[in-house]
Amino acid sequence: MKKSLIIILGSVFLLISCKESITPPPDDSKNSDFFPNSNGNYYQYNVSVYDSTTLIQSGVRKSYFAGDTVLLLTQYQSKVDTFEINNVNTINQSYFRKSPTGIFNYVGIDTTGFSGLVPDSLTSGYSFSSEYRLIYQPLSLNQIWPVYKISVDYLIYQFDFFTVDAQVILKDTLTLNYRNSSVTKEVYKIKYEAMLLTGLNSPPIRFEAFCWIAEGIGFIRWEGDSEIFNFFAGRNIYLENSNVVEELISYKSQ
Repeated sequence: MKKSLIIILGSVFLLISCKESITPPPDDSKNSDFFPNSNGNYYQYNVSVYDSTTLIQSGVRKSYFAGDTVLLLTQYQSKVDTFEINNVNTINQSYFRKSPTGIFNYVGIDTTGFSGLVPDSLTSGYSFSSEYRLIYQPLSLNQIWPVYKISVDYLIYQFDFFTVDAQVILKDTLTLNYRNSSVTKEVYKIKYEAMLLTGLNSPPIRFEAFCWIAEGIGFIRWEGDSEIFNFFAGRNIYLENSNVVEELISYKSQ
């Protein structure tokens, strides 16, 4: 059975910085902005959540950017997400920074969860970063980058206990219809794959999700395993072992 990824966020403070063993792609980018981040930008998504057979949750997610803050001596921008799912409202605040090389999200410190997931034989030492790279910039077809990882020391060995990697798998031009108007945009499709090791003698559990991101707009669609959505959100928003679809239905960009 899949385990929730939110407990990956852990109980240990930052020990290492994110390593960037990135596969260089062909340079087909135009340095376009695929993540407009002006304060006040607003997005609304229809949300559908499925188990193996049926729709089990539905509603909307509303997102907006709301000012700056400093965490671990680093300046981040705040994003507020309001989830209205099955008539239950949940507000989630997260933090990101935008640099010439990517969009980096702050990973909060949870004091309860991580140690419960690590097998007793692996608790001698583990390390992880204080942020994950959600988007690599500039985007380009076939670009591959490490999003996040947790390493574990066991005897004389070190191995990756939890990893998330991303790859741009499609570049396209789409006509999008919002507010009774049509706009043609360059769009990339990105695949995220997470691998979770639950024991020394067990095969890793794999999760995957896909997003579509449009030039000048941002994310227009997400689809995949709820565990990846919950990891990115930093909390258990969606039910475990479910498939989530988020589709942009309106937006306002400054």
